[in-house]
Amino acid sequence: MYDIIGDIHGHAQALKELLHKMEYKEVNGVWQHSTRKVIFVGDYIDRGPAIRETLNIVRTMNENNHAITLMGNHEYNALAYAHRLPDDSYLRPHNAKNNKQHEATLKEFEVHPEEWKSYLDWFYSPRQSRRDLMFIELMCACNSMRPRRGVFF
Repeated sequence: MYDIIGDIHGHAQALKELLHKMEYKEVNGVWQHSTRKVIFVGDYIDRGPAIRETLNIVRTMNENNHAITLMGNHEYNALAYAHRLPDDSYLRPHNAKNNKQHEATLKEFEVHPEEWKSYLDWFYSPRQSRRDLMFIELMCACNSMRPRRGVFF
């Protein structure tokens, strides 16, 4: 069974609270459940106060086979923002709008450039391919952080 979580946007504390409410436990630094996995549907970065911690939680769960991760538009945009073209410009322009979108993320990684590069590489890497997603239990986090269950086929 799978729990679907998206749009975390650097809110690690809210993510941990949600995982706890869904009966996930942190064991040796990895959030896990005995019978379920999370499908993270992207938008881990930008906006929130704990982007590095959020990425660590998501990536650690993914690398320990407790989550499937998908790239959201914010990760896609971050890749384009970081990708330099042959003419020395960037695939995603460094204009006021785009600078503002990535400001919180870039600030957190300002003194951790190699760590940021490793996350960019991770965003770009192939994701787990799953054929057994026949039954999904959807957990939607509302502003009140009360999980709501819905069954989809």
